[in-house]
Amino acid sequence: MIHDVRRAATIAIGNELIEGCHSDTNSGEIAARLAELGIEVAQFTVLGDDRDRLVRAFRELTAEFQLVIATGGLGPTLDDITREAAAEAAGVALEMDPAALAHLRELWAQRGRPMPKTNERQAWIPATAQSMENSAGTAPGFRLWIDGGVLAVLPGPPREMRAMLEGALLPWVRATCGVGPATCVRSLYLCGLPESQFADDVGPWMARGENPRVDVTAKSGVLSVRVVGRMASQEEATAITEARLNELAKRFERHVFSCEDPRLEVALVRALGERQWRISFAESCTGGGMAQRLTDVSGSSAVFRESWVTYANESKQLRLGVPAALLEAHGAVSREVAEAMAVGALRESGADLALSVTGIAGPDGGTPAKPVGLVWFGVAERDRVRSEERRFLQHGRESIRAFAVHAGLELAWRTVRGQPWPKR
Repeated sequence: MIHDVRRAATIAIGNELIEGCHSDTNSGEIAARLAELGIEVAQFTVLGDDRDRLVRAFRELTAEFQLVIATGGLGPTLDDITREAAAEAAGVALEMDPAALAHLRELWAQRGRPMPKTNERQAWIPATAQSMENSAGTAPGFRLWIDGGVLAVLPGPPREMRAMLEGALLPWVRATCGVGPATCVRSLYLCGLPESQFADDVGPWMARGENPRVDVTAKSGVLSVRVVGRMASQEEATAITEARLNELAKRFERHVFSCEDPRLEVALVRALGERQWRISFAESCTGGGMAQRLTDVSGSSAVFRESWVTYANESKQLRLGVPAALLEAHGAVSREVAEAMAVGALRESGADLALSVTGIAGPDGGTPAKPVGLVWFGVAERDRVRSEERRFLQHGRESIRAFAVHAGLELAWRTVRGQPWPKR
């Protein structure tokens, strides 16, 4: 039994991580889930497939932290050496786990193929370890005591890591590790508000010693707000957390689009469904990005009509009926053309709402009058058409396109909800 675990560490393992081919997304997810148990992840480490470095890291971290969670290096090939390094760090040999071997053989049998001999390596774990079943893949994980701490080793692929974390490791931590004070974590997701403005308005609620504490991160136009409360009992932790969450929701009512899902497109689909509206898109610089985001949402078929990617001026004329005279007089990136695109999409689709976007994503094509990052949006309803200009920072073509997609979805969401567009 490990008593009163408060601090932990993670190790992300793989040459592909230190070579920059992939990013470590596992550690952040693990830290968020442990935080809900009152366990702070105080250190992230990324290492390559180097046995000596891994052995040293396993020993040093388990001496400092009672819980160390490693991900990666459990594959069948010779460069997957996490299990060997863990066994060496603990001073034990590797042993075949019969249950893990049977699981591997069953998976291959389900595929109708014989299991390669190489895959047997995945069934070997340190002799004193406790195996953790992999319900989403082949490699089993394990928990191993090294000196004063526990090393838990999970697969590297995020889907497999997540399944083992939720299905095997966290239940064991709750039952065994005597975790700290009861913790409640709640979230809010906001749009149309700068992170700095949010921080100014929240003030001391974001201080490190505050309970409940408010944290915020910004990504692609969305503010993800977490409220974390800790008390002696779960009931008390839930009460103070939800009280603070309700205060935030009231204070930022015009900007909150969800307390469950950080995807603005999910909120848009829900809002369209509530009003029984259907939407269409006419896109130029975003290349169909708004339609893709919306149709990624389950149930979007009930609210989405159709979409056009009218990149060329000829397509804007032919598909959407944009007058040639408008294009000649004002250019494709203009208020007039954005509104005409939206009106054309509304007319051709028979939708209740149509959204258009036309802009200069770069890196070429900008002028002093119309620089890279200039984007115009048109929003057409049955009785009116409106437009909005945005100028996004020149941080690259993909960044401009991503922010344009988000801004378009936000304008559509606010329009369906009958909310005023944010002032810029």
